[in-house]
Amino acid sequence: MRKPVSRAVAILLPIVIACTGCQAITSDASVKPTVNLLTPALPDSLNPLAGFDNNGVGKINESLFTLEGESDTLPRIVPLLAQKDPKISADGLTWDITLRNGINFSDGTTLDPADVVASYQAIKDPRTASPLASTLENLATVKTHGKDGVRFTLHEPQVSFKTSLLVGIAPSELIHEGTPISESSLNRSPVGTGPYVLDHFDSSSLTLSANKNYRDGPPDVQKVSYTQSEDDNARTQAMASSDFTGTVLPPRLAASFAQREGYEVVTASSADWRGISLPADHPFTKDPKVRLALNLAINREEMISGVLAGAGRPAYTFVPPEYGQFYNSKAVFTRDPRRAEELLDDAGWVSNKDGIRTKNGQRAEFTLLYNPGDTLRRDLSLALASQLEKFGIKISVQPATFDQAEPRVSTDSIMLGGGDTPYDVDTQLYKMLHSSYPEAGAYYDNPSHFSNAKMDQALHQGRTSTDPHTRATAYKDVQDLYVKDPSMLLIAFIDHSYVQRNDVHNMWNTTGTLLEPHEHGTAWGPWAKIGAWSKK
Repeated sequence: MRKPVSRAVAILLPIVIACTGCQAITSDASVKPTVNLLTPALPDSLNPLAGFDNNGVGKINESLFTLEGESDTLPRIVPLLAQKDPKISADGLTWDITLRNGINFSDGTTLDPADVVASYQAIKDPRTASPLASTLENLATVKTHGKDGVRFTLHEPQVSFKTSLLVGIAPSELIHEGTPISESSLNRSPVGTGPYVLDHFDSSSLTLSANKNYRDGPPDVQKVSYTQSEDDNARTQAMASSDFTGTVLPPRLAASFAQREGYEVVTASSADWRGISLPADHPFTKDPKVRLALNLAINREEMISGVLAGAGRPAYTFVPPEYGQFYNSKAVFTRDPRRAEELLDDAGWVSNKDGIRTKNGQRAEFTLLYNPGDTLRRDLSLALASQLEKFGIKISVQPATFDQAEPRVSTDSIMLGGGDTPYDVDTQLYKMLHSSYPEAGAYYDNPSHFSNAKMDQALHQGRTSTDPHTRATAYKDVQDLYVKDPSMLLIAFIDHSYVQRNDVHNMWNTTGTLLEPHEHGTAWGPWAKIGAWSKK
Protein backbone atom coordinates (compact mmCIF):
# COMPACT_ATOMS: atom_id res chain seq x y z
CA MET A 1 0.00 0.00 0.00
CA ARG A 2 2.97 2.23 -0.38
CA LYS A 3 2.24 5.42 -2.29
CA PRO A 4 4.99 5.64 -4.87
CA VAL A 5 6.85 8.91 -5.31
CA SER A 6 5.53 8.88 -8.84
CA ARG A 7 1.77 8.36 -9.03
CA ALA A 8 2.02 8.19 -12.83
CA VAL A 9 1.08 4.56 -13.28
CA ALA A 10 0.02 3.63 -9.78
CA ILE A 11 -3.28 5.45 -9.19
CA LEU A 12 -6.26 3.24 -9.84
CA LEU A 13 -9.12 5.06 -11.53
CA PRO A 14 -12.70 3.81 -11.08
CA ILE A 15 -13.29 2.74 -14.66
CA VAL A 16 -13.33 -0.88 -15.77
CA ILE A 17 -13.61 -1.38 -19.51
CA ALA A 18 -14.22 -4.36 -21.68
CA CYS A 19 -12.71 -4.13 -25.13
CA THR A 20 -12.93 -6.61 -27.93
CA GLY A 21 -11.55 -6.45 -31.41
CA CYS A 22 -8.87 -3.91 -30.46
CA GLN A 23 -6.19 -4.15 -33.11
CA ALA A 24 -2.86 -5.12 -31.58
CA ILE A 25 -0.30 -5.23 -34.38
CA THR A 26 -0.50 -4.75 -38.08
CA SER A 27 1.88 -4.70 -40.99
CA ASP A 28 -0.73 -3.28 -43.39
CA ALA A 29 0.93 -0.28 -45.04
CA SER A 30 -2.37 1.64 -44.88
CA VAL A 31 -2.44 1.45 -41.07
CA LYS A 32 0.19 2.90 -38.79
CA PRO A 33 2.15 0.22 -36.88
CA THR A 34 0.54 0.22 -33.46
CA VAL A 35 1.05 -1.54 -30.16
CA ASN A 36 -2.09 -1.72 -27.99
CA LEU A 37 -1.58 -2.37 -24.29
CA LEU A 38 -4.16 -3.16 -21.64
CA THR A 39 -3.21 -1.41 -18.42
CA PRO A 40 -4.56 -1.51 -14.84
CA ALA A 41 -4.22 2.25 -14.44
CA LEU A 42 -3.57 5.43 -16.35
CA PRO A 43 -1.57 8.40 -15.10
CA ASP A 44 -3.49 11.24 -13.56
CA SER A 45 -0.89 13.67 -14.90
CA LEU A 46 1.58 13.65 -17.80
CA ASN A 47 3.72 16.29 -16.12
CA PRO A 48 7.33 15.20 -15.41
CA LEU A 49 7.44 17.68 -12.53
CA ALA A 50 4.64 15.63 -10.94
CA GLY A 51 6.48 12.34 -11.39
CA PHE A 52 5.56 11.23 -14.91
CA ASP A 53 8.56 9.82 -16.82
CA ASN A 54 10.72 10.06 -13.68
CA ASN A 55 12.82 6.89 -13.78
CA GLY A 56 14.99 7.40 -16.83
CA VAL A 57 12.84 5.62 -19.43
CA GLY A 58 10.48 8.46 -20.36
CA LYS A 59 8.69 8.24 -23.68
CA ILE A 60 7.60 11.90 -23.83
CA ASN A 61 9.96 13.67 -21.44
CA GLU A 62 13.54 12.44 -21.44
CA SER A 63 16.01 12.85 -18.60
CA LEU A 64 19.65 13.83 -18.34
CA PHE A 65 20.51 10.17 -17.83
CA THR A 66 18.84 6.84 -18.61
CA LEU A 67 19.08 3.20 -17.55
CA GLU A 68 21.07 0.55 -19.37
CA GLY A 69 21.62 -3.08 -18.43
CA GLU A 70 20.03 -6.45 -17.89
CA SER A 71 17.14 -7.45 -15.66
CA ASP A 72 19.30 -9.41 -13.21
CA THR A 73 21.77 -6.63 -12.38
CA LEU A 74 21.61 -3.09 -11.08
CA PRO A 75 21.29 -0.95 -14.25
CA ARG A 76 23.97 1.51 -15.20
CA ILE A 77 22.93 5.16 -15.19
CA VAL A 78 24.26 6.47 -18.51
CA PRO A 79 24.05 9.82 -20.36
CA LEU A 80 20.97 10.64 -22.43
CA LEU A 81 20.42 14.40 -22.68
CA ALA A 82 23.81 14.85 -21.01
CA GLN A 83 26.95 14.54 -23.12
CA LYS A 84 28.83 12.45 -20.59
CA ASP A 85 29.02 11.53 -16.92
CA PRO A 86 28.97 14.41 -14.42
CA LYS A 87 32.22 16.13 -13.49
CA ILE A 88 32.22 15.90 -9.71
CA SER A 89 34.39 18.10 -7.49
CA ALA A 90 36.93 16.55 -5.12
CA ASP A 91 34.67 17.24 -2.12
CA GLY A 92 31.70 15.62 -3.88
CA LEU A 93 29.53 18.72 -3.56
CA THR A 94 29.56 20.12 -7.10
CA TRP A 95 28.24 18.19 -10.09
CA ASP A 96 28.77 19.78 -13.51
CA ILE A 97 26.82 18.40 -16.46
CA THR A 98 27.16 19.39 -20.10
CA LEU A 99 24.12 19.00 -22.34
CA ARG A 100 24.13 17.44 -25.79
CA ASN A 101 23.73 19.88 -28.66
CA GLY A 102 20.99 19.86 -31.28
CA ILE A 103 18.19 18.46 -29.14
CA ASN A 104 14.74 19.96 -29.61
CA PHE A 105 11.47 19.70 -27.75
CA SER A 106 8.45 18.50 -29.66
CA ASP A 107 7.20 22.12 -29.93
CA GLY A 108 10.35 23.03 -31.88
CA THR A 109 12.19 24.88 -29.12
CA THR A 110 15.79 23.93 -28.35
CA LEU A 111 16.84 22.18 -25.15
CA ASP A 112 19.21 24.37 -23.17
CA PRO A 113 20.49 24.61 -19.58
CA ALA A 114 17.64 26.95 -18.61
CA ASP A 115 15.16 24.10 -19.17
CA VAL A 116 17.06 21.79 -16.81
CA VAL A 117 17.39 24.50 -14.17
CA ALA A 118 13.70 25.43 -14.38
CA SER A 119 12.62 21.78 -14.10
CA TYR A 120 14.70 21.08 -11.00
CA GLN A 121 13.92 24.39 -9.34
CA ALA A 122 10.20 23.79 -9.83
CA ILE A 123 10.45 20.36 -8.20
CA LYS A 124 12.32 21.86 -5.23
CA ASP A 125 9.99 24.85 -4.82
CA PRO A 126 7.54 24.15 -1.94
CA ARG A 127 4.93 26.28 -3.71
CA THR A 128 4.92 23.82 -6.60
CA ALA A 129 4.00 20.92 -4.28
CA SER A 130 5.82 18.38 -6.42
CA PRO A 131 5.70 14.79 -5.12
CA LEU A 132 9.33 14.50 -6.24
CA ALA A 133 10.56 17.22 -3.87
CA SER A 134 11.85 14.79 -1.24
CA THR A 135 14.15 13.15 -3.80
CA LEU A 136 16.03 16.47 -4.06
CA GLU A 137 16.39 17.09 -0.32
CA ASN A 138 20.19 17.20 -0.62
CA LEU A 139 20.22 19.61 -3.57
CA ALA A 140 21.27 23.09 -2.44
CA THR A 141 21.22 24.93 -5.78
CA VAL A 142 20.99 24.29 -9.52
CA LYS A 143 22.28 26.93 -11.93
CA THR A 144 23.38 27.32 -15.52
CA HIS A 145 27.12 26.91 -15.93
CA GLY A 146 28.60 28.18 -19.17
CA LYS A 147 26.92 27.91 -22.56
CA ASP A 148 25.81 24.28 -22.38
CA GLY A 149 26.30 23.42 -18.73
CA VAL A 150 24.32 22.94 -15.55
CA ARG A 151 25.85 22.98 -12.07
CA PHE A 152 24.23 21.10 -9.21
CA THR A 153 25.50 21.96 -5.73
CA LEU A 154 24.76 19.57 -2.88
CA HIS A 155 24.56 20.15 0.86
CA GLU A 156 26.74 17.08 1.45
CA PRO A 157 28.38 14.45 -0.77
CA GLN A 158 25.95 11.90 -2.20
CA VAL A 159 26.98 9.38 -4.86
CA SER A 160 23.36 8.32 -5.20
CA PHE A 161 22.41 11.81 -6.39
CA LYS A 162 22.83 10.36 -9.88
CA THR A 163 19.43 8.71 -9.44
CA SER A 164 17.98 12.22 -9.17
CA LEU A 165 19.15 12.86 -12.72
CA LEU A 166 16.54 10.43 -14.08
CA VAL A 167 13.59 12.86 -13.90
CA GLY A 168 12.02 14.16 -17.10
CA ILE A 169 12.94 17.63 -18.37
CA ALA A 170 10.27 20.10 -19.50
CA PRO A 171 10.73 23.38 -21.43
CA SER A 172 11.32 26.38 -19.18
CA GLU A 173 8.80 28.46 -21.14
CA LEU A 174 6.01 26.23 -19.83
CA ILE A 175 7.21 26.23 -16.20
CA HIS A 176 5.86 29.17 -14.22
CA GLU A 177 7.64 29.93 -10.96
CA GLY A 178 5.59 29.24 -7.87
CA THR A 179 2.65 27.74 -9.77
CA PRO A 180 1.29 24.58 -8.13
CA ILE A 181 1.65 21.38 -10.10
CA SER A 182 -2.13 21.03 -10.13
CA GLU A 183 -2.41 24.19 -12.27
CA SER A 184 0.29 23.35 -14.82
CA SER A 185 -0.61 22.98 -18.51
CA LEU A 186 1.93 20.14 -18.66
CA ASN A 187 -0.48 17.87 -16.80
CA ARG A 188 -2.61 17.39 -19.90
CA SER A 189 -0.40 18.82 -22.67
CA PRO A 190 3.17 17.58 -22.11
CA VAL A 191 6.08 18.81 -24.21
CA GLY A 192 9.30 16.81 -24.19
CA THR A 193 12.33 15.73 -26.19
CA GLY A 194 11.36 12.04 -26.29
CA PRO A 195 10.42 9.72 -29.15
CA TYR A 196 6.68 10.18 -28.56
CA VAL A 197 4.15 12.99 -28.30
CA LEU A 198 0.67 12.97 -26.86
CA ASP A 199 -2.06 11.95 -29.29
CA HIS A 200 -5.03 11.41 -26.99
CA PHE A 201 -5.66 11.31 -23.23
CA ASP A 202 -8.87 10.78 -21.31
CA SER A 203 -10.05 8.88 -18.25
CA SER A 204 -9.96 5.48 -19.95
CA SER A 205 -7.27 5.68 -22.62
CA LEU A 206 -3.95 7.21 -23.53
CA THR A 207 -2.39 7.20 -26.99
CA LEU A 208 1.13 8.29 -27.89
CA SER A 209 2.23 9.02 -31.46
CA ALA A 210 5.70 9.04 -32.94
CA ASN A 211 7.56 12.34 -32.61
CA LYS A 212 8.20 13.07 -36.30
CA ASN A 213 11.00 15.45 -35.41
CA TYR A 214 12.80 13.16 -32.97
CA ARG A 215 16.55 13.58 -33.32
CA ASP A 216 17.16 9.89 -34.11
CA GLY A 217 14.20 9.77 -36.47
CA PRO A 218 10.65 8.81 -35.49
CA PRO A 219 10.33 5.43 -33.78
CA ASP A 220 9.18 2.48 -35.87
CA VAL A 221 6.27 1.84 -33.51
CA GLN A 222 4.25 4.81 -34.61
CA LYS A 223 1.48 4.56 -32.03
CA VAL A 224 1.32 3.15 -28.52
CA SER A 225 -2.12 2.99 -26.96
CA TYR A 226 -2.95 2.24 -23.34
CA THR A 227 -6.50 1.15 -22.51
CA GLN A 228 -7.48 0.99 -18.88
CA SER A 229 -8.98 -2.05 -17.17
CA GLU A 230 -8.62 -1.83 -13.41
CA ASP A 231 -9.81 -5.28 -12.43
CA ASP A 232 -7.23 -8.08 -12.67
CA ASN A 233 -9.75 -10.71 -13.74
CA ALA A 234 -11.39 -8.48 -16.33
CA ARG A 235 -7.98 -7.69 -17.76
CA THR A 236 -7.14 -11.39 -17.93
CA GLN A 237 -10.36 -12.15 -19.83
CA ALA A 238 -9.85 -9.23 -22.22
CA MET A 239 -6.28 -10.33 -22.94
CA ALA A 240 -7.49 -13.84 -23.73
CA SER A 241 -10.51 -12.87 -25.86
CA SER A 242 -9.27 -9.89 -27.88
CA ASP A 243 -6.07 -8.93 -29.64
CA PHE A 244 -4.30 -6.57 -27.30
CA THR A 245 -0.53 -6.74 -27.63
CA GLY A 246 0.05 -7.21 -23.91
CA THR A 247 -0.80 -6.45 -20.31
CA VAL A 248 0.53 -6.74 -16.76
CA LEU A 249 -1.04 -9.28 -14.39
CA PRO A 250 -0.51 -10.70 -10.90
CA PRO A 251 1.81 -13.73 -11.11
CA ARG A 252 -0.84 -16.42 -10.70
CA LEU A 253 -3.08 -14.95 -13.42
CA ALA A 254 -0.12 -14.43 -15.74
CA ALA A 255 0.92 -18.04 -15.25
CA SER A 256 -2.40 -19.14 -16.79
CA PHE A 257 -1.10 -17.93 -20.16
CA ALA A 258 2.15 -19.88 -20.01
CA GLN A 259 0.78 -22.89 -21.88
CA ARG A 260 -1.76 -21.01 -23.96
CA GLU A 261 -1.02 -20.91 -27.66
CA GLY A 262 -0.22 -17.49 -29.04
CA TYR A 263 1.03 -15.92 -25.79
CA GLU A 264 4.23 -15.58 -23.82
CA VAL A 265 4.75 -14.70 -20.17
CA VAL A 266 7.57 -12.23 -19.53
CA THR A 267 8.87 -11.76 -16.00
CA ALA A 268 11.06 -8.89 -14.91
CA SER A 269 13.16 -8.90 -11.76
CA SER A 270 12.67 -5.91 -9.52
CA ALA A 271 13.82 -4.19 -6.38
CA ASP A 272 10.11 -3.83 -5.58
CA TRP A 273 9.53 -5.34 -2.14
CA ARG A 274 6.43 -6.29 -0.20
CA GLY A 275 6.29 -6.32 3.56
CA ILE A 276 4.34 -5.01 6.51
CA SER A 277 5.00 -2.13 8.86
CA LEU A 278 5.10 -2.91 12.57
CA PRO A 279 3.45 0.03 14.35
CA ALA A 280 5.54 1.87 16.91
CA ASP A 281 2.60 2.61 19.20
CA HIS A 282 1.10 -0.87 19.27
CA PRO A 283 1.89 -2.81 22.48
CA PHE A 284 2.64 -6.01 20.58
CA THR A 285 4.46 -4.89 17.42
CA LYS A 286 6.61 -2.23 19.11
CA ASP A 287 8.50 -4.94 21.04
CA PRO A 288 11.94 -5.61 19.42
CA LYS A 289 11.79 -9.29 20.43
CA VAL A 290 8.39 -9.61 18.77
CA ARG A 291 9.68 -8.04 15.56
CA LEU A 292 12.59 -10.45 15.44
CA ALA A 293 10.31 -13.38 16.25
CA LEU A 294 7.95 -12.52 13.39
CA ASN A 295 10.85 -12.44 10.94
CA LEU A 296 12.06 -15.85 12.13
CA ALA A 297 8.57 -17.38 12.15
CA ILE A 298 7.24 -16.76 8.66
CA ASN A 299 7.79 -19.04 5.70
CA ARG A 300 8.68 -16.66 2.88
CA GLU A 301 9.27 -19.42 0.35
CA GLU A 302 5.77 -20.79 0.94
CA MET A 303 4.20 -17.41 0.20
CA ILE A 304 6.36 -16.94 -2.89
CA SER A 305 5.43 -20.39 -4.17
CA GLY A 306 1.73 -20.00 -3.38
CA VAL A 307 0.68 -16.37 -3.67
CA LEU A 308 3.32 -15.35 -6.21
CA ALA A 309 3.32 -18.60 -8.20
CA GLY A 310 7.11 -18.59 -7.76
CA ALA A 311 7.55 -15.11 -9.24
CA GLY A 312 9.68 -13.58 -6.51
CA ARG A 313 12.62 -13.90 -4.16
CA PRO A 314 12.72 -13.78 -0.36
CA ALA A 315 13.25 -10.31 1.11
CA TYR A 316 15.05 -10.16 4.45
CA THR A 317 16.31 -6.59 4.17
CA PHE A 318 15.55 -3.90 1.59
CA VAL A 319 18.60 -4.90 -0.49
CA PRO A 320 18.12 -7.54 -3.21
CA PRO A 321 20.99 -9.70 -4.56
CA GLU A 322 21.10 -7.65 -7.78
CA TYR A 323 22.94 -4.91 -5.84
CA GLY A 324 26.18 -6.85 -6.20
CA GLN A 325 28.94 -5.57 -3.93
CA PHE A 326 26.40 -3.80 -1.72
CA TYR A 327 24.40 -6.97 -1.02
CA ASN A 328 25.15 -8.78 2.23
CA SER A 329 24.40 -12.46 1.59
CA LYS A 330 24.79 -13.24 5.30
CA ALA A 331 22.10 -10.77 6.36
CA VAL A 332 19.16 -13.18 6.28
CA PHE A 333 16.52 -14.51 8.63
CA THR A 334 16.90 -18.27 8.62
CA ARG A 335 13.46 -19.63 9.39
CA ASP A 336 13.43 -20.89 12.97
CA PRO A 337 9.91 -21.46 14.39
CA ARG A 338 11.25 -22.78 17.70
CA ARG A 339 13.45 -19.73 18.28
CA ALA A 340 10.52 -17.48 17.32
CA GLU A 341 8.34 -19.05 20.01
CA GLU A 342 11.15 -18.72 22.57
CA LEU A 343 11.48 -15.01 21.79
CA LEU A 344 7.75 -14.49 22.18
CA ASP A 345 7.82 -16.33 25.52
CA ASP A 346 10.85 -14.32 26.69
CA ALA A 347 9.05 -11.10 25.81
CA GLY A 348 6.17 -12.16 28.05
CA TRP A 349 3.69 -13.10 25.33
CA VAL A 350 2.48 -16.48 26.57
CA SER A 351 -0.11 -18.88 25.19
CA ASN A 352 -3.69 -18.55 26.41
CA LYS A 353 -6.65 -20.94 26.45
CA ASP A 354 -8.04 -19.62 23.15
CA GLY A 355 -4.69 -20.11 21.45
CA ILE A 356 -3.85 -16.38 21.23
CA ARG A 357 -0.88 -15.18 23.24
CA THR A 358 -1.38 -12.50 25.89
CA LYS A 359 0.72 -10.19 28.05
CA ASN A 360 -0.69 -8.20 30.95
CA GLY A 361 -4.17 -8.65 29.55
CA GLN A 362 -3.19 -7.52 26.05
CA ARG A 363 -3.77 -10.02 23.26
CA ALA A 364 -1.10 -10.64 20.60
CA GLU A 365 -3.23 -9.28 17.82
CA PHE A 366 -3.13 -6.40 15.38
CA THR A 367 -4.88 -5.12 12.26
CA LEU A 368 -3.23 -5.41 8.84
CA LEU A 369 -4.43 -2.96 6.18
CA TYR A 370 -4.07 -3.52 2.45
CA ASN A 371 -4.96 -1.51 -0.64
CA PRO A 372 -8.40 -2.80 -1.74
CA GLY A 373 -7.45 -2.44 -5.42
CA ASP A 374 -4.46 -4.76 -5.13
CA THR A 375 -5.30 -8.47 -5.04
CA LEU A 376 -1.64 -9.41 -4.57
CA ARG A 377 -1.37 -7.42 -1.34
CA ARG A 378 -4.66 -8.86 -0.17
CA ASP A 379 -3.50 -12.43 -0.81
CA LEU A 380 -0.12 -11.84 0.84
CA SER A 381 -1.88 -10.35 3.86
CA LEU A 382 -4.20 -13.33 4.21
CA ALA A 383 -1.34 -15.82 3.78
CA LEU A 384 0.70 -14.01 6.44
CA ALA A 385 -2.23 -13.99 8.85
CA SER A 386 -2.69 -17.71 8.35
CA GLN A 387 0.97 -18.46 9.04
CA LEU A 388 1.22 -16.34 12.18
CA GLU A 389 -2.00 -17.67 13.72
CA LYS A 390 -0.10 -20.93 14.28
CA PHE A 391 2.19 -18.98 16.62
CA GLY A 392 -0.68 -17.60 18.69
CA ILE A 393 -0.81 -14.28 16.85
CA LYS A 394 -4.12 -12.98 15.53
CA ILE A 395 -4.13 -10.64 12.52
CA SER A 396 -7.30 -8.94 11.32
CA VAL A 397 -6.93 -8.24 7.58
CA GLN A 398 -8.87 -5.19 6.39
CA PRO A 399 -9.01 -3.15 3.15
CA ALA A 400 -8.09 0.53 3.38
CA THR A 401 -7.18 3.16 0.83
CA PHE A 402 -3.93 5.10 1.16
CA ASP A 403 -5.77 8.07 2.66
CA GLN A 404 -7.59 5.83 5.14
CA ALA A 405 -4.37 4.08 6.15
CA GLU A 406 -2.25 7.18 6.76
CA PRO A 407 -3.79 8.27 10.09
CA ARG A 408 -3.59 4.68 11.35
CA VAL A 409 0.09 4.05 10.61
CA SER A 410 1.15 4.30 14.27
CA THR A 411 -1.38 1.75 15.51
CA ASP A 412 -2.15 -0.57 12.58
CA SER A 413 0.13 -2.55 10.29
CA ILE A 414 0.10 -1.84 6.54
CA MET A 415 1.03 -4.12 3.63
CA LEU A 416 3.50 -1.89 1.84
CA GLY A 417 5.59 -1.95 -1.31
CA GLY A 418 8.73 0.02 -2.02
CA GLY A 419 11.71 0.67 -4.22
CA ASP A 420 10.54 3.84 -5.96
CA THR A 421 13.91 4.79 -7.47
CA PRO A 422 16.03 1.79 -6.55
CA TYR A 423 19.03 2.45 -8.77
CA ASP A 424 21.41 3.07 -5.90
CA VAL A 425 21.50 1.27 -2.56
CA ASP A 426 21.16 4.60 -0.75
CA THR A 427 17.79 5.39 -2.30
CA GLN A 428 16.61 1.89 -1.40
CA LEU A 429 17.56 2.19 2.28
CA TYR A 430 17.85 5.70 3.64
CA LYS A 431 14.20 6.74 3.88
CA MET A 432 13.14 3.36 5.21
CA LEU A 433 15.62 3.19 8.08
CA HIS A 434 16.97 6.63 9.01
CA SER A 435 15.44 8.12 12.15
CA SER A 436 14.82 11.48 10.45
CA TYR A 437 11.91 9.79 8.69
CA PRO A 438 8.93 9.82 8.45
CA GLU A 439 9.06 13.41 9.72
CA ALA A 440 11.35 14.33 6.81
CA GLY A 441 9.13 12.64 4.21
CA ALA A 442 5.85 10.78 3.89
CA TYR A 443 4.14 8.47 6.37
CA TYR A 444 5.24 5.37 4.45
CA ASP A 445 8.92 6.31 4.87
CA ASN A 446 10.14 4.42 7.95
CA PRO A 447 6.51 3.72 8.91
CA SER A 448 7.54 1.79 12.03
CA HIS A 449 9.34 4.92 13.36
CA PHE A 450 12.53 2.90 13.72
CA SER A 451 15.44 4.62 15.47
CA ASN A 452 18.94 3.25 15.93
CA ALA A 453 21.98 5.51 16.33
CA LYS A 454 24.37 2.95 14.81
CA MET A 455 22.04 2.51 11.86
CA ASP A 456 21.88 6.28 11.30
CA GLN A 457 25.67 6.46 11.40
CA ALA A 458 26.11 3.64 8.88
CA LEU A 459 23.47 5.10 6.55
CA HIS A 460 25.11 8.51 6.67
CA GLN A 461 28.55 7.08 6.00
CA GLY A 462 27.22 5.15 3.02
CA ARG A 463 25.46 8.22 1.66
CA THR A 464 28.31 10.69 2.02
CA SER A 465 31.37 8.56 1.26
CA THR A 466 32.77 8.76 -2.26
CA ASP A 467 34.97 5.70 -1.78
CA PRO A 468 33.28 2.56 -3.22
CA HIS A 469 34.81 0.19 -0.67
CA THR A 470 33.77 2.39 2.26
CA ARG A 471 30.25 2.65 0.86
CA ALA A 472 29.95 -1.11 0.38
CA THR A 473 31.18 -1.78 3.91
CA ALA A 474 28.75 0.75 5.39
CA TYR A 475 25.75 -0.73 3.60
CA LYS A 476 26.68 -4.27 4.55
CA ASP A 477 26.83 -3.01 8.14
CA VAL A 478 23.34 -1.58 7.68
CA GLN A 479 22.04 -5.00 6.67
CA ASP A 480 23.82 -6.70 9.60
CA LEU A 481 22.23 -4.23 11.99
CA TYR A 482 18.82 -4.74 10.42
CA VAL A 483 18.68 -8.53 10.84
CA LYS A 484 19.56 -8.10 14.51
CA ASP A 485 16.91 -5.44 15.08
CA PRO A 486 14.37 -5.38 12.21
CA SER A 487 11.94 -2.50 11.79
CA MET A 488 9.49 -4.33 9.53
CA LEU A 489 8.47 -7.77 8.36
CA LEU A 490 9.66 -8.00 4.77
CA ILE A 491 8.36 -10.86 2.66
CA ALA A 492 9.53 -10.81 -0.95
CA PHE A 493 10.94 -8.96 -3.91
CA ILE A 494 8.30 -9.24 -6.61
CA ASP A 495 9.03 -10.44 -10.13
CA HIS A 496 6.69 -8.35 -12.28
CA SER A 497 4.66 -10.52 -14.64
CA TYR A 498 3.59 -9.52 -18.14
CA VAL A 499 1.64 -11.32 -20.86
CA GLN A 500 2.40 -10.55 -24.49
CA ARG A 501 1.16 -11.98 -27.77
CA ASN A 502 3.75 -14.11 -29.54
CA ASP A 503 3.09 -12.50 -32.91
CA VAL A 504 4.71 -9.30 -31.67
CA HIS A 505 8.01 -10.91 -32.64
CA ASN A 506 6.85 -11.41 -36.23
CA MET A 507 6.96 -7.68 -36.83
CA TRP A 508 9.32 -6.21 -34.27
CA ASN A 509 12.85 -6.55 -32.98
CA THR A 510 12.01 -5.91 -29.34
CA THR A 511 14.01 -4.84 -26.29
CA GLY A 512 14.60 -6.64 -23.00
CA THR A 513 13.53 -5.79 -19.47
CA LEU A 514 15.44 -3.87 -16.81
CA LEU A 515 15.61 -4.33 -13.05
CA GLU A 516 12.33 -2.61 -12.27
CA PRO A 517 11.24 -0.19 -9.53
CA HIS A 518 8.10 -0.35 -7.42
CA GLU A 519 6.22 1.54 -10.11
CA HIS A 520 5.48 -0.86 -12.94
CA GLY A 521 2.76 -1.74 -15.39
CA THR A 522 2.65 -1.37 -19.15
CA ALA A 523 5.03 1.60 -18.99
CA TRP A 524 7.66 -1.00 -18.01
CA GLY A 525 8.16 -4.67 -18.79
CA PRO A 526 8.83 -5.57 -22.44
CA TRP A 527 7.60 -2.11 -23.47
CA ALA A 528 9.84 0.07 -21.26
CA LYS A 529 11.93 1.15 -24.27
CA ILE A 530 9.39 0.64 -27.01
CA GLY A 531 10.75 3.67 -28.84
CA ALA A 532 13.85 1.59 -29.59
CA TRP A 533 11.90 -1.28 -31.19
CA SER A 534 12.73 -1.72 -34.85
CA LYS A 535 10.55 -3.11 -37.60
CA LYS A 536 11.62 -6.42 -39.14
